[in-house]
Amino acid sequence: MKITTASVFLLFIIFSVTLSSFFFGVANATNEPVLDIDGNEVQTGTLYFVVSTIWGAGGGGLDVAMPGNTCPEVVTQRRSGDNGIPVMFSNSDSNDGIVRLSSDINIEFIVPPRPTICLTTKVWKVSNYDHSAGKWWVITDGVKGNPGPNTLTSWFRIEKVSGLAYKFKYCPTVCGTCPALCNEIGKDSDGERVRFALSTGPGWPFSFKKVERSAMDIQQVFHI
Repeated sequence: MKITTASVFLLFIIFSVTLSSFFFGVANATNEPVLDIDGNEVQTGTLYFVVSTIWGAGGGGLDVAMPGNTCPEVVTQRRSGDNGIPVMFSNSDSNDGIVRLSSDINIEFIVPPRPTICLTTKVWKVSNYDHSAGKWWVITDGVKGNPGPNTLTSWFRIEKVSGLAYKFKYCPTVCGTCPALCNEIGKDSDGERVRFALSTGPGWPFSFKKVERSAMDIQQVFHI
Protein backbone atom coordinates (compact mmCIF):
# COMPACT_ATOMS: atom_id res chain seq x y z
CA MET A 1 0.00 0.00 0.00
CA LYS A 2 1.41 3.34 -1.04
CA ILE A 3 1.51 6.02 1.66
CA THR A 4 1.02 9.44 0.15
CA THR A 5 1.83 12.83 1.60
CA ALA A 6 -1.90 13.51 1.84
CA SER A 7 -2.40 10.33 3.92
CA VAL A 8 0.37 11.28 6.35
CA PHE A 9 -1.11 14.76 6.71
CA LEU A 10 -4.58 13.30 7.38
CA LEU A 11 -3.19 10.97 10.06
CA PHE A 12 -1.40 13.92 11.67
CA ILE A 13 -4.65 15.90 11.79
CA ILE A 14 -6.56 12.98 13.35
CA PHE A 15 -3.82 12.46 15.96
CA SER A 16 -3.71 16.17 16.80
CA VAL A 17 -7.48 16.42 17.25
CA THR A 18 -7.56 13.27 19.41
CA LEU A 19 -4.68 14.52 21.60
CA SER A 20 -6.27 17.95 21.95
CA SER A 21 -9.58 16.39 22.94
CA PHE A 22 -7.81 14.30 25.58
CA PHE A 23 -6.02 17.24 27.18
CA PHE A 24 -9.17 19.37 26.94
CA GLY A 25 -11.05 16.68 28.86
CA VAL A 26 -8.35 16.52 31.53
CA ALA A 27 -8.41 20.30 31.90
CA ASN A 28 -12.20 20.30 32.22
CA ALA A 29 -12.06 17.61 34.92
CA THR A 30 -9.45 19.59 36.84
CA ASN A 31 -11.49 22.78 36.60
CA GLU A 32 -14.82 21.23 37.56
CA PRO A 33 -16.80 23.63 39.78
CA VAL A 34 -17.28 22.83 43.46
CA LEU A 35 -20.99 22.51 44.31
CA ASP A 36 -22.88 23.40 47.48
CA ILE A 37 -25.49 21.15 49.12
CA ASP A 38 -28.14 22.49 46.73
CA GLY A 39 -26.07 21.53 43.68
CA ASN A 40 -25.17 25.15 42.86
CA GLU A 41 -21.65 26.32 42.01
CA VAL A 42 -19.71 27.62 45.00
CA GLN A 43 -18.78 31.25 44.37
CA THR A 44 -16.00 33.47 45.63
CA GLY A 45 -17.03 36.40 47.83
CA THR A 46 -20.03 34.45 49.17
CA LEU A 47 -20.53 33.05 52.66
CA TYR A 48 -20.67 29.29 53.22
CA PHE A 49 -20.84 27.05 56.23
CA VAL A 50 -18.36 24.17 56.02
CA VAL A 51 -20.07 21.23 57.69
CA SER A 52 -18.94 17.64 58.22
CA THR A 53 -20.78 15.16 56.00
CA ILE A 54 -20.38 12.57 58.76
CA TRP A 55 -23.09 13.33 61.30
CA GLY A 56 -23.12 12.64 65.01
CA ALA A 57 -19.61 11.75 66.11
CA GLY A 58 -18.31 13.39 62.93
CA GLY A 59 -19.01 16.81 64.40
CA GLY A 60 -20.53 19.93 62.89
CA GLY A 61 -19.28 23.12 61.25
CA LEU A 62 -15.91 24.80 61.48
CA ASP A 63 -14.91 27.46 64.00
CA VAL A 64 -11.95 29.40 65.36
CA ALA A 65 -10.47 28.97 68.82
CA MET A 66 -7.59 30.42 70.82
CA PRO A 67 -5.71 27.59 72.55
CA GLY A 68 -3.95 28.54 75.74
CA ASN A 69 -4.86 32.23 75.25
CA THR A 70 -2.23 32.50 72.54
CA CYS A 71 -2.46 33.94 69.05
CA PRO A 72 -3.07 33.28 66.24
CA GLU A 73 -6.38 31.46 66.49
CA VAL A 74 -6.71 27.94 65.12
CA VAL A 75 -9.19 26.11 62.91
CA THR A 76 -11.42 23.85 64.98
CA GLN A 77 -14.86 22.25 64.86
CA ARG A 78 -18.15 22.62 66.69
CA ARG A 79 -20.47 19.84 67.83
CA SER A 80 -22.80 18.01 65.47
CA GLY A 81 -25.86 20.05 64.49
CA ASP A 82 -24.02 23.38 64.79
CA ASN A 83 -23.10 25.02 61.47
CA GLY A 84 -20.19 26.94 63.02
CA ILE A 85 -18.69 30.12 61.56
CA PRO A 86 -19.00 30.77 57.81
CA VAL A 87 -16.07 31.12 55.45
CA MET A 88 -15.45 33.02 52.25
CA PHE A 89 -13.31 31.68 49.39
CA SER A 90 -10.98 33.63 47.10
CA ASN A 91 -9.28 32.28 43.98
CA SER A 92 -5.65 32.81 43.04
CA ASP A 93 -7.16 33.72 39.68
CA SER A 94 -9.09 36.83 40.70
CA ASN A 95 -10.88 36.87 37.32
CA ASP A 96 -12.71 33.63 38.07
CA GLY A 97 -15.69 33.91 40.43
CA ILE A 98 -16.27 30.14 40.69
CA VAL A 99 -14.44 27.90 43.16
CA ARG A 100 -13.02 24.94 41.24
CA LEU A 101 -11.51 21.59 42.11
CA SER A 102 -7.72 21.41 42.48
CA SER A 103 -7.35 25.19 42.21
CA ASP A 104 -5.48 27.40 44.68
CA ILE A 105 -7.83 29.24 47.03
CA ASN A 106 -7.72 31.35 50.17
CA ILE A 107 -10.18 30.43 52.93
CA GLU A 108 -11.23 33.16 55.36
CA PHE A 109 -13.50 32.96 58.39
CA ILE A 110 -16.01 35.82 58.46
CA VAL A 111 -16.26 36.50 62.17
CA PRO A 112 -18.44 39.26 63.68
CA PRO A 113 -16.92 41.81 66.08
CA ARG A 114 -16.17 40.18 69.41
CA PRO A 115 -13.81 40.59 72.37
CA THR A 116 -10.45 39.04 71.50
CA ILE A 117 -6.78 39.70 72.07
CA CYS A 118 -5.92 38.31 68.62
CA LEU A 119 -5.68 41.06 66.04
CA THR A 120 -4.52 38.66 63.34
CA THR A 121 -6.34 37.87 60.09
CA LYS A 122 -8.88 35.06 59.91
CA VAL A 123 -7.37 33.70 56.68
CA TRP A 124 -6.31 30.07 56.93
CA LYS A 125 -2.67 29.10 56.75
CA VAL A 126 -0.42 26.18 57.61
CA SER A 127 1.60 26.80 60.75
CA ASN A 128 5.26 26.21 61.30
CA TYR A 129 6.01 22.65 62.34
CA ASP A 130 4.92 21.96 65.94
CA HIS A 131 7.73 19.76 67.22
CA SER A 132 5.98 18.97 70.51
CA ALA A 133 2.88 17.65 68.73
CA GLY A 134 4.59 16.50 65.55
CA LYS A 135 2.01 18.40 63.50
CA TRP A 136 1.60 21.05 60.84
CA TRP A 137 -1.58 22.69 62.20
CA VAL A 138 -4.09 24.69 60.17
CA ILE A 139 -4.34 28.09 61.86
CA THR A 140 -5.34 31.66 61.00
CA ASP A 141 -3.23 34.79 60.28
CA GLY A 142 -2.75 33.90 56.63
CA VAL A 143 -2.40 36.36 53.75
CA LYS A 144 -5.24 36.94 51.33
CA GLY A 145 -4.27 37.25 47.66
CA ASN A 146 -0.81 38.01 46.23
CA PRO A 147 -0.11 34.42 45.07
CA GLY A 148 3.61 33.67 45.18
CA PRO A 149 6.45 32.44 47.37
CA ASN A 150 5.67 34.88 50.20
CA THR A 151 2.10 33.59 50.62
CA LEU A 152 2.72 29.90 50.00
CA THR A 153 1.30 28.73 53.35
CA SER A 154 -2.05 30.48 52.75
CA TRP A 155 -3.23 28.54 49.71
CA PHE A 156 -5.42 25.46 49.87
CA ARG A 157 -7.39 23.28 47.46
CA ILE A 158 -10.75 21.55 47.44
CA GLU A 159 -10.92 17.98 46.12
CA LYS A 160 -13.98 15.83 45.52
CA VAL A 161 -14.73 12.84 47.75
CA SER A 162 -18.07 11.74 46.28
CA GLY A 163 -21.37 13.35 45.33
CA LEU A 164 -21.52 16.72 47.12
CA ALA A 165 -18.84 15.76 49.65
CA TYR A 166 -15.43 17.42 49.43
CA LYS A 167 -12.17 17.60 51.34
CA PHE A 168 -9.48 20.22 51.79
CA LYS A 169 -5.90 19.72 50.72
CA TYR A 170 -2.70 21.71 51.09
CA CYS A 171 -0.71 21.44 47.88
CA PRO A 172 -0.04 24.99 46.61
CA THR A 173 1.01 25.68 43.03
CA VAL A 174 1.21 29.49 43.27
CA CYS A 175 5.00 29.20 43.13
CA GLY A 176 6.15 26.55 40.70
CA THR A 177 9.77 26.63 41.84
CA CYS A 178 9.13 26.65 45.60
CA PRO A 179 9.42 23.47 47.65
CA ALA A 180 6.11 22.82 49.41
CA LEU A 181 4.28 20.11 51.27
CA CYS A 182 1.39 18.29 49.61
CA ASN A 183 -0.99 16.74 52.13
CA GLU A 184 -4.63 16.13 52.93
CA ILE A 185 -6.26 18.12 55.74
CA GLY A 186 -7.42 15.75 58.48
CA LYS A 187 -8.99 15.95 61.90
CA ASP A 188 -6.70 15.81 64.91
CA SER A 189 -6.57 16.93 68.53
CA ASP A 190 -4.31 19.03 70.70
CA GLY A 191 -5.63 17.32 73.83
CA GLU A 192 -8.29 19.99 74.44
CA ARG A 193 -10.22 20.37 71.19
CA VAL A 194 -10.75 18.99 67.71
CA ARG A 195 -8.34 20.65 65.31
CA PHE A 196 -7.15 20.23 61.74
CA ALA A 197 -3.67 19.46 60.54
CA LEU A 198 -1.80 18.17 57.51
CA SER A 199 -2.31 14.44 57.22
CA THR A 200 -1.10 11.46 55.25
CA GLY A 201 -4.58 9.95 55.64
CA PRO A 202 -7.64 10.37 53.41
CA GLY A 203 -8.69 13.80 54.72
CA TRP A 204 -12.09 14.68 56.19
CA PRO A 205 -15.29 15.07 54.11
CA PHE A 206 -17.28 18.33 54.21
CA SER A 207 -20.18 19.91 52.37
CA PHE A 208 -20.77 23.59 51.70
CA LYS A 209 -24.00 25.25 52.81
CA LYS A 210 -24.64 28.73 51.43
CA VAL A 211 -25.47 31.40 54.01
CA GLU A 212 -28.58 33.24 52.90
CA ARG A 213 -27.58 36.46 54.62
CA SER A 214 -24.95 39.13 53.93
CA ALA A 215 -21.73 39.66 55.87
CA MET A 216 -23.17 42.93 57.18
CA ASP A 217 -25.75 41.21 59.40
CA ILE A 218 -23.72 38.14 60.30
CA GLN A 219 -23.58 39.18 63.95
CA GLN A 220 -27.38 38.95 64.25
CA VAL A 221 -27.37 35.59 62.43
CA PHE A 222 -24.88 33.82 64.67
CA HIS A 223 -25.34 35.70 67.97
CA ILE A 224 -21.61 35.59 68.73
